[in-house]
Amino acid sequence: NSNNDVLMPSMIVFDLDDCLWTPEMHELSGMPSIPVEGPLDPSDNNSELGTVGMKVPSRRRRGNNNKGFDWGGYANDDGEEVVELYPGARLVLRELATNPKYAAVKIAVASSSLEPSYSCACINGIEIVDDVTMEDMISYSQIGREGQLTSRKT
Repeated sequence: NSNNDVLMPSMIVFDLDDCLWTPEMHELSGMPSIPVEGPLDPSDNNSELGTVGMKVPSRRRRGNNNKGFDWGGYANDDGEEVVELYPGARLVLRELATNPKYAAVKIAVASSSLEPSYSCACINGIEIVDDVTMEDMISYSQIGREGQLTSRKT
């Protein structure tokens, strides 16, 4: 190692719910299965478009609210349930995906999600850069409440 070499971690582990994305999976009324298109670079609205979120199909039922929706879960201002990465999280993942200095760094996710299938649907669908989903970037995952989980987050 010379003085110019930068030490990199061998792995970076991210939590999912309310860390990389919002809302938390247990707040959704169903499986997020509809891709939501938008600019892949949150700092440039003219950037290439891709899947930036996953939406839960509408569950309409008769109700007294002004949107006609009543699913009891999380909804944005448009009455839609959309899972999206936080802008800062998207920027970090884009940097990890595109900067060659991170090529040897493995990416992992860990989550005690009550709805692991919802988390997996989002991982499979959300793109970070053109044609690269979260799933493509992740080397290891532990999602759900099965297995060896502790409250120690170090």
